[in-house]
Amino acid sequence: HPALHAGERPAPMDSPQIPDDLFPEIFLRVPDPADLVRISAACVSFRCLVASRSFLRRYRKRHAPPLVGFFDFQRVFHPAEPPYPSASAAKAVALAADFSFPFLPAPASDWHIFEIRDGRVLLGRDPDDFEELVVCDPLHRRHLLLPRIPGLDEWLPSATTGGIGWQIFLLGGGDDDDEAAEETSFRVIWRAEREDDDNQVAFVFSSSTGQWRAAPPGSGLASFSWRQYVHGCLYGMTDCREKLRVLDTRTMEVSLLDLPLEAKGYAYVYVDVVEAGEGITGLFVRPRGTPDIRYFTRRNNGGSSSQWQLEKIISLDPSQWQSAGSPRPNWFLRHSGSPSLDAGLFSLDVKTFQLERVLGSELSMLCLWPYTNFPPFLSTPAVSSGTQEGDEKEMLEQGAEMLQAEEPMGSPHDESTADDVDAQGQAGVSRTGDVAD
Repeated sequence: HPALHAGERPAPMDSPQIPDDLFPEIFLRVPDPADLVRISAACVSFRCLVASRSFLRRYRKRHAPPLVGFFDFQRVFHPAEPPYPSASAAKAVALAADFSFPFLPAPASDWHIFEIRDGRVLLGRDPDDFEELVVCDPLHRRHLLLPRIPGLDEWLPSATTGGIGWQIFLLGGGDDDDEAAEETSFRVIWRAEREDDDNQVAFVFSSSTGQWRAAPPGSGLASFSWRQYVHGCLYGMTDCREKLRVLDTRTMEVSLLDLPLEAKGYAYVYVDVVEAGEGITGLFVRPRGTPDIRYFTRRNNGGSSSQWQLEKIISLDPSQWQSAGSPRPNWFLRHSGSPSLDAGLFSLDVKTFQLERVLGSELSMLCLWPYTNFPPFLSTPAVSSGTQEGDEKEMLEQGAEMLQAEEPMGSPHDESTADDVDAQGQAGVSRTGDVAD
């Protein structure tokens, strides 16, 4: 610098100080939960911020829970394997959760999985009669026994009634305005039809009321066979396979949606609806026995932008790849194995169109339920204890446990009051930080 004398160094420039209110906005944009663990270990103030209930609630709203593994039909949990991006989160969840379900009414081995969604598992004591149903949260070891479906005896298979077809869906909440209650609320939809007389019925259970209610007249819920659940809507094909039926589970209104020409009218065309981002629905179309998979997207806002747009044509060898579609921001494909690639279950990211191995060869051919959840320090109970006081007590205990378990290196010890602990909310960072790394 010309103004400096020989041998003098310029004075170091002070870095601009980041305002405290910007830290939550910065941390909310951290995509990997493992990095949040590292941030929380930097200092006490960061740990208090990351562990606060308000921050965690905002983070969970912004980021989809990662895929952490799969359940098979024997109720065995298979965590996602490295180098899959969420393998570290899968390891943390597998260590913290109890996937043998010993907290369910005995004998726990009698329960069968019906559906998995949003960290919850819907199980039935018998796979056919629905006499006993339970929704549980294996990560927090909570469960809720559902009351008996009204008039169930009329819809159980017997020698006199003939065959009964049924479907059951586990859905997220939708009846609660309170954000905290919304995270623990859920619904179950059960529909049945009698094959000999086409008689149909449907009931909806809400965890907010604790009761089943008959589907509203004219809702169409009992009338159709529904296949996939995406963005709060159930999707199913019309009989002629020319359109998609769409049931908005919040309003119980049915609408018809045109299909791309490539997906219309052919029974041998596989069609999978997936989530493709906020307000966007994706559609995979694959004619059986052909190498080309066409991927379309559609914005859910009406108008000309709501038409299906062809985004990508993917060519895969049909003798080696089989669809294992799932209504997530990923589409699953099974590979049967080749000299250049071992057999396994792969995830196709709908944004990057990259294939990533999730499970190894022996597990790839099983029929699996994907299980998504945040690692323990980011998660919240997905099933309410029944009282707000009980949920708040658990949050306080977890926050206090975190503060006592580990003090970050190089940070001053802080004297935490009861109010400080209450601000921590969902914690447990110290228990999962070493695992997530």
